[in-house]
Amino acid sequence: MPGSRDALFELAVNRAFDVAARLGGEGEEARRRALEVWYLKTRFAYRVPFEAVMEALASRPGGDVHWEGGADGGWREGPPPRP
Repeated sequence: MPGSRDALFELAVNRAFDVAARLGGEGEEARRRALEVWYLKTRFAYRVPFEAVMEALASRPGGDVHWEGGADGGWREGPPPRP
């Protein structure tokens, strides 16, 4: 069972990916601009370093994956678990 900090990081990375996918900006800079706005407006995200979220997103492989394991985690196959 992940700790609350791990769970928060996982939520931030997985939600940031969903937001970036919906907004569909081309390239890293467009994604960064879109996610900066999301980050500032999201109530929980400010507790997770923005740059750490961006680094996790930059390492995302293709396919149906989700982030798991907190800040030290990585991408796992399949959709993120739902509470």
